[in-house]
Amino acid sequence: MTLTPDEQLRFWRAFADKIDRGILETLEAIRLEAAEGALAEAAGRIHDELLKSRSIAEAMAEVPDAFPPEVCRAVNLGEQTGKLDEQALEIVAALEAGDLTLLGLDVMSKDMEPARGFTNALILVAIQNGASDIHIDPTEDGKGRVRLRVDGVLRDFEMPAEQDAPAWAPYDQVVSRVKVMAALDTAERRLPQDGRIMLNVSGRKVDLRVSTVPALHGERVCMRILSREAVRLELERIGLLEDDLAKVRRLVGLPTGLVLASGPTGCGKTTLFYSMLNELDRDRCNVMSVEDPIEYDIEGVAQIAVRPQVGLTFARAARSVLRQDPDVILIGEIRDTETANVAAQCALTGHLVLTTLHARTAAAGVKRLLDIGVAPFVVNGMLASVISQRLVRVLCSECKVETEPALHSLPPEAPDLIGQMERPTFYAPRGCHACQGTGYRGRTSIHEILIPDDAVRNVVARSGSVQEIREAALEAGMRSMLGCGLEKAARGITSLQEVARVVLGA
Repeated sequence: MTLTPDEQLRFWRAFADKIDRGILETLEAIRLEAAEGALAEAAGRIHDELLKSRSIAEAMAEVPDAFPPEVCRAVNLGEQTGKLDEQALEIVAALEAGDLTLLGLDVMSKDMEPARGFTNALILVAIQNGASDIHIDPTEDGKGRVRLRVDGVLRDFEMPAEQDAPAWAPYDQVVSRVKVMAALDTAERRLPQDGRIMLNVSGRKVDLRVSTVPALHGERVCMRILSREAVRLELERIGLLEDDLAKVRRLVGLPTGLVLASGPTGCGKTTLFYSMLNELDRDRCNVMSVEDPIEYDIEGVAQIAVRPQVGLTFARAARSVLRQDPDVILIGEIRDTETANVAAQCALTGHLVLTTLHARTAAAGVKRLLDIGVAPFVVNGMLASVISQRLVRVLCSECKVETEPALHSLPPEAPDLIGQMERPTFYAPRGCHACQGTGYRGRTSIHEILIPDDAVRNVVARSGSVQEIREAALEAGMRSMLGCGLEKAARGITSLQEVARVVLGA
C-alpha cells in the first residue's frame, strides 16, 4: 500500500499517540533483533530522530522513506519485548490490511467535499482576522455554531462575501474533517481527544492545538491558533507605560532573582517574557526555557517542551537545565510545590528566572508562592518582582468618539485616581467597517508591577495576608492595575468601559 505524504504524516501522528513511553526501547530492540537489514535501518533511523526531536510524530515524519508496511513488520518483531499496548498493535494490523479508517485517514467521499472547503476557509479567515481560538459548538437543531475569539472576545463566524466562498457545511461533517486533519479517532465520540494540525499558510507556519469533548448535543471542538514562526517581540510594543518599561528593563538586567508573572490564561504573560528575552544579548549569555507548549520559536533560546507522559515535567526539566550552564531560565509555569522550589533554588543559586503563576493580582502572586509551600525567607531572598497583567481592547482610531466618564460604573477608587490626572480625555467605541462594528481593533496590556521593598518583605516574613502585601506595595509606589488602565483610557488608547470590564472581572 502506498500513502501520500499527508496521509503518511497523519499515520505517524496516529501511531505515535497509541505508543507508550517504551517506544525508544522497542525501536532499539528491533534494530538489534531484526533479521532484515532494511527493517533494522528504518527502526534505527526513527530511534535516532526521536532522541533529538520534540515528539514522536515529528521524529517519524523526518524519515518518510521508512515506509509504513516496513515499519509495521519491524514493530511486530518488537512485540516480544512487551513494549507496545493493544491499541498500537491494532493500528499496525489495520495498516497492513489497508484499513485507514482506524487511523483517521479515511478518504473523504464527494459528499464530504463541502466540509473540506468550509473548514479550510474557516481556518484561513480565523488566521487572517487574528483570532486566537476557533470554537465549533453543537446545537440542539444539529446545525452547529462557529465562533472566533478575536481580541479576547468571542464573535460569530461570518463567511466572506466573495462569490467563490464555500457554502456552510453540516456540523457533523466539519467536526469529522477537523478530527481527520488532527489525526484523531473519527469513530470515538464518547471521550475527549487532543491533537494538533500543522499548517503552512502563505509561507507562515501555524500550529493548531485541537481539543474535542462530548457535550449534550454532540462533540464540541476548540482549536487554539499558535504561530510557529520565529518572532521578534519588543517591550516597547506590548503596552508598557514609560515608567513600567524602565522597571521591566531593570529586571531584565538583573544577574539573579525570580521575576514572576501572574494572571489568567491568555493574558499575555508568555508574550511579556518573550519580549524580555529579546532584550538580552543572547550571543553572550545562555538562555534556556522549559515550556508547555512552545508557542513561538525564539532565536538564540534553547527551548524545551515538557512531556509529562514520558516523565519530563517542569521540575525535572528545570533541574536538567541547571547542568547546562544557563544565565537566564524561563520556566513556563509553576504548577506545584516541587516546581516552585526548583525555580526558587535556580534563582538563589545565581540565575535570573522568569516564570508564571496563576493569581489575580501581584500581591496575590506573592501570597500564592507562600501558600504553595515556598518558605517566607526563601521568597524574600530570591523574589525580584511580580508582574500582574491583563489585556484590554484598543479603541478603533477610525470611529472612537470623545465622551464624559461614567464614574458610577467604575470601582470606588477610580474618581480619586482620575482626579489626580491633568486634563484627561476619554473616548468611547462607536463601531465602523474598519473594526467590523465592534469599536475596537487589537489589544494592549495593563499592568501592576510589585517590586518588594523592606516593608513588603516584613509582611512576607510573617506570612501576612494579600491585603497587607498589597497595601505595603502601594505605599512603596506600585501603580495598581486600575490606575494603569485609567491612564491608558485618559490617553485615548482604550475606553473606561473596557477597563472596568477587565479589572472588575479580574
